[in-house]
Amino acid sequence: MNSLKVNLHITEKCNYRCKHCFAHFDRKTDLPLESWLAIIDNIKASDLVSAINFAGGEPVFYKGFNELLRYAKDNSFEVSLISNGSLLLNPELFNPENFECLSTLGLSIDSLNENTLHILGRCDVNHNVLSENRLCRIINAAKRVNPSIKIKFNTVVSKLNLHECLTQIEQKIHVDRWKFLKIKPFNDNNFSNLSLLISDDEFSYFIERNKRTEGPVILEKTTARSYIVIDNQGNLLDNL
Repeated sequence: MNSLKVNLHITEKCNYRCKHCFAHFDRKTDLPLESWLAIIDNIKASDLVSAINFAGGEPVFYKGFNELLRYAKDNSFEVSLISNGSLLLNPELFNPENFECLSTLGLSIDSLNENTLHILGRCDVNHNVLSENRLCRIINAAKRVNPSIKIKFNTVVSKLNLHECLTQIEQKIHVDRWKFLKIKPFNDNNFSNLSLLISDDEFSYFIERNKRTEGPVILEKTTARSYIVIDNQGNLLDNL
């Protein structure tokens, strides 16, 4: 039975520079649209996969993203998206009608405090952040087009947001699923996030502060071997 999910990291380009993010690579040239369409065809032909998740980088940055999203949906896949949300209200980059293609909209929500977002690097070159107001607008726009869409939040817990209480947003937004991830260490000659690492006890402290009023919480202390991933060069990765 085809029950697997494949994560297509269609681009490494991103308009944010998150200090905790381990996705700092050098392959900035993405596959052309035709290659990704062929990859989706191959996934379909395998008859092993029922769901495709689009990720990045920021996947909306990919020039053919709207076409890929629609193609996956037209091929009967359950389609989801993980995004930083910053471009989802820009109709030149994301067709709002394409919310209809998504079974799940996943958003990276690491803080609701605008100052913390700037410190985290969760802002574009013009210092625009995903504010609480803008977050609500995105979800309302998605629900208008697709009332059955599920909303998922991913939160990476680090030294910078350790003391924040994010689940207060549930007073305004229904979140179907929320994943808390302990920051993954990354260190090479160009980038390191080691100063932001937290202990297991600190992670537990954050979880205690962020108890949900409704819906499940998924905890991940490590992301190793959690996903089937195809990177932006079309390579299958078995360990992120």
